[in-house]
Amino acid sequence: MTGARRVFLQRAARLGLAALSVDSVAAAAPGPAALSPLAPGIYAGPVDDGGPSLSPSLVAIGRDGVLVIDPGPNLRHGRRLIAAIRRLTALPVRWVVNSHPHPRQVLANAAFAELQPRPAFLASPATAARMRSRCDACLRQLAAELGAAAMAGTTIVLPRPVLREDTPLQAGGVRWQVRIFANAHSASDTALYAPALRLLCAGGLVTGQCVPDLRDGSLMGWRAALRALSALPATTVVGDGIGTAQQNIVPTLAYLDSVEHDIRQGLATGVDAADALQAVPGEAFRHWRGFVPRHALNVQRAWLELEDEWMRRAPAR
Repeated sequence: MTGARRVFLQRAARLGLAALSVDSVAAAAPGPAALSPLAPGIYAGPVDDGGPSLSPSLVAIGRDGVLVIDPGPNLRHGRRLIAAIRRLTALPVRWVVNSHPHPRQVLANAAFAELQPRPAFLASPATAARMRSRCDACLRQLAAELGAAAMAGTTIVLPRPVLREDTPLQAGGVRWQVRIFANAHSASDTALYAPALRLLCAGGLVTGQCVPDLRDGSLMGWRAALRALSALPATTVVGDGIGTAQQNIVPTLAYLDSVEHDIRQGLATGVDAADALQAVPGEAFRHWRGFVPRHALNVQRAWLELEDEWMRRAPAR
């Protein structure tokens, strides 16, 4: 990696995404949409619209059309993303990928469903099934969190269950390797890797120096997924932030490894679940974004997961 590219990635991770002006589709939204170039034809954003904290979307523009990965939380956000794309190309958006079934990443499908021609909405079978069973409740929950105005006009648009492990996806001018992980950060997480660009779109699996959220995931499954992604020779990783594998994957895995180590040590020494947080204080990560309240909740969930495993393996008395 060149020194200039390293500086760019570090600056992108710290400062966010460079602003672009938007057209009338997004005129009523606060602030401009933002897209940041990552490679020729590849962009990330927008993440900041004065609303909820978001992970970046990924946009790939090729001769065959436009691919969007994880479009965002609501109709307004999706329209702003479309406006930003239109500043770059008039090519149709042909594919929208939902990498995992969390509402802040998928409910902006509604904006892309307004387009003509309508793009194909794609997900793994498990992600599509979870969205089918939970999106109604998630829409209500997000409206309660963000307010009815933020979610106005947002409807549920379900993806087709067509993404498969190791079946390549040709979209946005890029050939993507598809990796699917069950019970990791969520019930199903899809990561897309472009070998030609050494670019990894890891969705919610990668959090950098933000405390991961285990409430819908598995400590052991998430660690296994990150170890698999660490084996890829990616120089750019898009997750909750944008940076190198060292900036994004390594810290996320370090946190999860630390939680696993401390819980196993607590179980081995007879610590009761009621005292779990004392056994797993997470001091090295206290300065991370989201430490309160996520760390305490993570310890509770991970303790139950590992305690079940430990009890199954314990010798009978």
